[in-house]
Amino acid sequence: MAAVVFLALILGFSAVSAVTNITTDEHALLSLKAPITGWSSSVTHVCNWTGVLCNRHERVAALNLSNMGLLGTITSDIGNLSFLVSLDLSNNSFSGGIPKEMAHLRRIKDIHPNFYDFRGPLPG
Repeated sequence: MAAVVFLALILGFSAVSAVTNITTDEHALLSLKAPITGWSSSVTHVCNWTGVLCNRHERVAALNLSNMGLLGTITSDIGNLSFLVSLDLSNNSFSGGIPKEMAHLRRIKDIHPNFYDFRGPLPG
């Protein structure tokens, strides 16, 4: 009986952990999307949003917003996309500084930084 309870606790924890993880990415994307004009989605699950690609664990792995004619700023919440591997923001009209929280993106391997209107240094 104790083994069954232990297994239930482990499985329950895994389910809660998975929900928390996608919730973290969803919150980050909603906050990132708020000040951006032109990026809309009527789909509720973030893994189905235009420009968003999730990995097999349903974590945001790629964000490709290139050539979408977007206007606005990139918020610090981009740093909360901890599984982000690829980021393409090219050929849009983003302004303001590059958030220092981008330095938190430890898995990032591919960045297309045509940050034409960004000001300030790249975070390190």
